[in-house]
Amino acid sequence: MSTSSKYLLAVLGALAPLAVVAQTTAPGISCPVLFDGRISYTTQPTDFDKNTSLYNPSYNLGQNQTWDQVISFPPMVPSLFDIPSRTKSFEVTINDQSIFLPGGAPLEVGFRRSELMPATNNGTDATVQGTTTFHWSMRTDLFKPLNYSHEYHPIWHETADYSDSEFTLTLGTPFNASFDPTVHVPKTLRLAGRQSVSPETTFFQVPFDDTVWHNWAVTIGWTTNTLSVWYSTDYEPLQLVAGPSFNNNTGGGDFHVGLMKEPTGPLGIDVVHAGYQESGINEGLIYGGVFIENSANGCVTTSPYTSF
Repeated sequence: MSTSSKYLLAVLGALAPLAVVAQTTAPGISCPVLFDGRISYTTQPTDFDKNTSLYNPSYNLGQNQTWDQVISFPPMVPSLFDIPSRTKSFEVTINDQSIFLPGGAPLEVGFRRSELMPATNNGTDATVQGTTTFHWSMRTDLFKPLNYSHEYHPIWHETADYSDSEFTLTLGTPFNASFDPTVHVPKTLRLAGRQSVSPETTFFQVPFDDTVWHNWAVTIGWTTNTLSVWYSTDYEPLQLVAGPSFNNNTGGGDFHVGLMKEPTGPLGIDVVHAGYQESGINEGLIYGGVFIENSANGCVTTSPYTSF
């Protein structure tokens, strides 16, 4: 029996006793849930534009775009924490129109960006208090490949004042190689700490294999200034691969799930408003199993219905 089949049977078997799961948890999650961002199986792209969406319907996407132009649901086996026939993976895309206009500032013509942000995550909410763990799974779309000559941020947690990030998952060729000197293969996923630290502290990196789901969890101690990284592929339980290590976690802020593509160009340019982006962009990444849990008591969900 294939790994995928074993996973489907295990999850379907686990659905039967859902009534006994504590109200502070959700199907397939062992620890108290602060935000469950898994997408219902019946969700349509237009639902992301509604005020009832799990994610902010206004941020962050191109100036004249709507989420139904950005989100798609390509056929895909479930990710580790998605539940067959109940939740599904989704794809976030960017194109030539993915140019964000922040309030009171000029168009960010240097970037191409589409990022979902949890609607309940306002920068000072429960997801940035105590100790919390951010979960997601991701994989490539061979029909919408990235251009690895650019640097991408497919996941990050930005401070509430927008000046920094507590952690960032990066991919591609670093815009500034001296800022991220550990990168030798651009098609590598790298979990880095505080963005303002130079060179960045890379806690864990792994090749971005096209054939598997890449499962991640990052545990942040908001007052203890600690960071831990968990990782696995496909339906293997998450394993602790880094930490707990020191990381400056001050600043609260918001979780970003999607694509932010930096330009190429000479060092010293304003990457937000300058640099080169090729035309004809049609790129995407597939996500699943997004949720945030309370890990104040050391609880981290490592596979459906099991925890550390």
